[in-house]
Amino acid sequence: MKIILACPKKCFNEEEISTLQQFATEFIESKSINLDEVESLYSSDEFILVVDPTYLKESWDALPVERIEKMKGLKALCLTTSSFSWVDGKKLAEMGVILTNTPGKSTNAVAEFNIYMMMTLLRKIPLIAKNNWEMDYDNFINDEAKGKTAGVIGLGQIGSRVAELCAGLGLKVCYWDRKTKEVNYERMELADLLKKADVIFNTLATPPEVKGIITDEMIKSMKSTALIISTSDPIYNQEFILQQVAENKLGGFAFESDSKKFTDYKGNVMVFPEQAYLTNETLANTSRITTETILSVIKGTPINKVN
Repeated sequence: MKIILACPKKCFNEEEISTLQQFATEFIESKSINLDEVESLYSSDEFILVVDPTYLKESWDALPVERIEKMKGLKALCLTTSSFSWVDGKKLAEMGVILTNTPGKSTNAVAEFNIYMMMTLLRKIPLIAKNNWEMDYDNFINDEAKGKTAGVIGLGQIGSRVAELCAGLGLKVCYWDRKTKEVNYERMELADLLKKADVIFNTLATPPEVKGIITDEMIKSMKSTALIISTSDPIYNQEFILQQVAENKLGGFAFESDSKKFTDYKGNVMVFPEQAYLTNETLANTSRITTETILSVIKGTPINKVN
């Protein structure tokens, strides 16, 4: 079975490349891959497609069902991302196509970045930066993390690591998750968690049923000094949160976006590029897990299957 990789060779180490090249292998070397122009994807010969959206022309929107349906030889779609909601896994299953992801590859990287985002807001960096990096000793008084209450929304791998790091810094940790976890942290109802927490971390995976789970009324109930940190898709009305921060009804908001800048907003708002996952360690984990997954598909015992 052929392996077509929509990512450059540099994404893998020499040993992994050697392993993959035991099979018919095609690397598509481009920074902006147009899948419609890759002829081998539309052959009737069986193949595995490995996709890193970073290198696709349409990024996260590059794999609609209509395009995948034209790939008659596709037997498995292996994503180099932990997220897989950007592909219609249910439809792929109906087509008999295996969908896999790379779970856990960036757990520590993203968790550490959540803490960095929190510190950025506690130390009023957005306000100082927008003041030409001049410190206002009356209006930009910083806060410490120790002794505050962290509310973690979504206690999966990343959320659990965020909770662990927060506890190590001396924060009291509470959480909300759809399931009760066997942990030493208090589980609270979502509305109560938002009222109590000084810092909210949104690390929740975002299937359709949880989008909008945090209402404007819940946001209104938060402390005026509370911070919201997010490295996940919005589960709330983001514009309302930005308005609350601008009106000093919330203490701050930090999130990731490749199209927005922190200077676009009033108040203690920090916007980072989508970099939380991007460490050397994550990249090494990605190539290792992806290689293992490809081999498992070829052997007929697919790991990391999500559909």
